[in-house]
Amino acid sequence: MTEKVIESRQDDEIDLFDLVDDIRDKWYWLVGWLVVGSILATVYAFTVSPLYRTELILRDAPESDLLTFNQPSLRTTLKLTSARGQTDKGSPVELSGEPVFALDSNTAFMGVRAVVRSATARKSFYQEILNSENSKIKALLYNDELTEEQNLAGFLGLFTFSDSNSKTDQDIYLKVNIELEDAELARDLLNDYVDFALLRYENQIRQELGRKVQSQLQLNQSWASSFRDAYESEKARRIALLDEAAAVAVSIGQAKPFYNTNDVVVSSEPPLYMMGELALKREAEQLKQRTNKASEDVFIEGMSAIRGSISTLENMKVDWDSVNFALIDQPALLPLKPIKPRKVLIVALGGVGGFMFGLLAALLAAASSRHLRRDRKETGHW
Repeated sequence: MTEKVIESRQDDEIDLFDLVDDIRDKWYWLVGWLVVGSILATVYAFTVSPLYRTELILRDAPESDLLTFNQPSLRTTLKLTSARGQTDKGSPVELSGEPVFALDSNTAFMGVRAVVRSATARKSFYQEILNSENSKIKALLYNDELTEEQNLAGFLGLFTFSDSNSKTDQDIYLKVNIELEDAELARDLLNDYVDFALLRYENQIRQELGRKVQSQLQLNQSWASSFRDAYESEKARRIALLDEAAAVAVSIGQAKPFYNTNDVVVSSEPPLYMMGELALKREAEQLKQRTNKASEDVFIEGMSAIRGSISTLENMKVDWDSVNFALIDQPALLPLKPIKPRKVLIVALGGVGGFMFGLLAALLAAASSRHLRRDRKETGHW
């Protein structure tokens, strides 16, 4: 009984030299699977479609490329300083330090960055590709066996982005990468997408600038209309007062001014009828003859500033050809070699995998043979 237990324990022990002998005995399993693994890896490495990566770098534009947004017509706006029609307190409008529209280099680059990274922009570009007549690129990006959402998700996944590190990098930049099976299409697709994103951002700025200029124009025009209404009301009131004073002067026989300005020593203004009938009627006639609103603007305090601002905004022009919101520091170039598959690595991993599997197969084959021999020994059949 004791001998059987000892023999059983010895059978359960693993002897390294026995393993080496087993592998040596079943060497053809090891070599066979090593060859099979290497062949399969080699076939895969040389038949799988290569994947190419290309990169485009965007950086911030100099401030000189955005000078058109710092022109005088956009640098300042008007603000009210007193109630409309109250001209005794100085000009009712003055220039303020708040610009109509402002855009600096950093703000422009952050805007471009947001558009380039935007999934919405990539979706619009994707739809533009599908609507184009380029069948080659459509065949590469669209699979009829997949749904619309799956095709779109695959397209969005082609792009990767990398921002500059504010702590270690002195320059501000954005790297955009794309991976595709066709090297030339990868280059063209990335360059076209960034151009599409830059144009999309330019359209956003055009719309925003147009809205702000139009809003300021409408505000200035509303002020001009309000000032003119106040002036007309004040003119009508003045005419009524003059007519009434002239009637009083006629009733008391006051044809000429009763006083000379040099003779007035009282602090309060003398009654209007004391100007005399002739002067009152003459002033009233002059006021009634003002019928051209454009020519009457010169009599309205603050109107010249408002009209000047309106004219400046209406004649404002932007040289869009000289504007750069961001610079393409490095366009997408034709890749020299694919990033995948890494053939040497794949063949090496295939060989290692085949070796490990062959090693396991050799040990299992040796163990199976040893088990068969033990059974024959116990039963007495050889």
